[in-house]
Amino acid sequence: MHEPLKPKTMNKRIFLLGYLLSICINACAWDILQAVGSRSAALGRCSVALCDFWSIQNNPAGIASYDNISIGISYENRFLLNELSYKNIAFLNPLKIGVIGISASQFGFRNYNENVISLAFAREFAPFLKIGLKLDYLFFRYSNEYDNIHSATFEIGISSQITENILIATYIFNPINVKIHENNKVPVIMRIGFSYYVNNDFMIISEIEENFEDNLSFRIGLEYIPIKKIFIRTGLQLNPALFTFGLGYNHKRYEIDISAQMSNILGASLQCSFIINIDNKNYQ
Repeated sequence: MHEPLKPKTMNKRIFLLGYLLSICINACAWDILQAVGSRSAALGRCSVALCDFWSIQNNPAGIASYDNISIGISYENRFLLNELSYKNIAFLNPLKIGVIGISASQFGFRNYNENVISLAFAREFAPFLKIGLKLDYLFFRYSNEYDNIHSATFEIGISSQITENILIATYIFNPINVKIHENNKVPVIMRIGFSYYVNNDFMIISEIEENFEDNLSFRIGLEYIPIKKIFIRTGLQLNPALFTFGLGYNHKRYEIDISAQMSNILGASLQCSFIINIDNKNYQ
């Protein structure tokens, strides 16, 4: 005989049911389009002005100067509910003409999930001009009682190192405003931001995101290296309000990052990401 659910657990399940019902009523929510990677999650979800492995998901221009053959995985337990899990896997391969990558993401659980499979290419034309393009196949899966929804679109990003310490970047998802049908829209998302390295050990990053289905979201984050290979990060997002914190460890051929995001309404979300540099030129 099953034990009755505790009040806190029951409240979470009630929230989950309401959350999924709101998705069904308001069509596709596309929660899968949030920034990926524990580094970004710890920096108040700032992502557009980062140039790292998970730029393949967040702003493809950021992988243009990536020089390692690498594979990475990321997992987020959103609001500590397995039904709201967010899973990602990606692979990057630098070539003479640029950097290519493939990635796959899934948000949700068996009876309801959002999925994206992508192919990305980025090239550095000059230190002040990096451009990335990503093609996306999206599908939105309900239980067997409902039809699945499929669509395709693309993303484009531009990154510019305007000084030795300052980088600015912009990114847009679905610029052609693809629509599945009248009541199911794929959102148009635009981000613009900058990163500023005060010195080799301290970075400030900030961005604004415009989701044309919602209001503007402002984000800011700080990254500090107290000891070589150890990273401490924190950040803040407004609308919706989130406080974030995380740690990172970079050891030659692998990178580990963990983060926590706190919402005063919905509670905590935890995330972990792991990257393996299969052919790491920086350590040869």
